[in-house]
Amino acid sequence: GDNENLAVGQGDVQVSPLQLAVAYAAIANGGDIVTPHLGLDVQDATGFVQRSFNPPIRRHLNIDPLYLETIRAGLRDAASQPGGTSADVFANFPEQVYGKTGTAQYNGQQDYAWYACFVPATATSKPIVVVVTVEQGGFGAVGAAPVARQILSQWFFGSKGAYVAGSSKTL
Repeated sequence: GDNENLAVGQGDVQVSPLQLAVAYAAIANGGDIVTPHLGLDVQDATGFVQRSFNPPIRRHLNIDPLYLETIRAGLRDAASQPGGTSADVFANFPEQVYGKTGTAQYNGQQDYAWYACFVPATATSKPIVVVVTVEQGGFGAVGAAPVARQILSQWFFGSKGAYVAGSSKTL
């Protein structure tokens, strides 16, 4: 039945990219479900912060910290260890990515590619969650994870670019 299909990642699961981003943020931050916002603050032309946004915590997940750490370890390994579904995409990426590919199947259409990830706060950057969906993009590691890498490169390195694995180009 349905439980068996869901256990192996099949069957009908309906989630929006925003819902998945909220879930990944909770995994990243220790279990707090926050109301999503676009932007952290409003700055004037000189860069002075005029207003900051602090998303309210809607609730906290009642999850054993050991389970949360196990989930994080799996996401980290999927993005960094040999054989991980997105390890090749993030090879040589200077920040630790925690992410998972997904492939959504639709009858009569090419698969949709998904990638969801987060990078925790660093000494020089705030944390970020990225969710990419590419309609009819095929496998998540091919269609969506490279887009996530481009977004993360821009977030961390801006116009300076970042090394692209297997290439002499920068993003």
